[in-house]
Amino acid sequence: MFLIKRIISLGIAFILSATFSYIFISSHNTLWNLFWLKTQNFDISFLIIYSSLMHDIRGFLSPVIVQWGIPISFYTIICATLLIAFMITAVVRIILPINSKLSYGIAGFCSIYVMNMLITMRYDGITLISSARENFGLITLCLIGFLGGFFFDFLISKLIRRGN
Repeated sequence: MFLIKRIISLGIAFILSATFSYIFISSHNTLWNLFWLKTQNFDISFLIIYSSLMHDIRGFLSPVIVQWGIPISFYTIICATLLIAFMITAVVRIILPINSKLSYGIAGFCSIYVMNMLITMRYDGITLISSARENFGLITLCLIGFLGGFFFDFLISKLIRRGN
């Protein structure tokens, strides 16, 4: 019974941290684009900001990247990269006694960076996430991944302590 509770806690923590990362990455991308439009003297109202944020958060959930005939959403890509990074971190933490908050944060940082690099290489050097075309935007996205990993560790510690 304890193992089932632990697996459910890990699953909930992962889904919440991946959703956290997804919402902030898509919001960062939208705000980055709106900021660029503002520098080009476009009139950006609060209603445009709100509707653009809601549209992009929903839009990134739709399957847009078709690989081998399988529709894949941006949320799926974020979940896959974070899952791989968190699993590798869990294995490394079994071998080496590393601080969990920092290790999962670094895993989130690296996973978003690797995700962006792999997407860029797959599409002939075209960066699909427009906010990652500049170094500052890429670092900001990676910091969002770091916060997602940190949030994952926070949720694990709270859910597992609560389950005991």
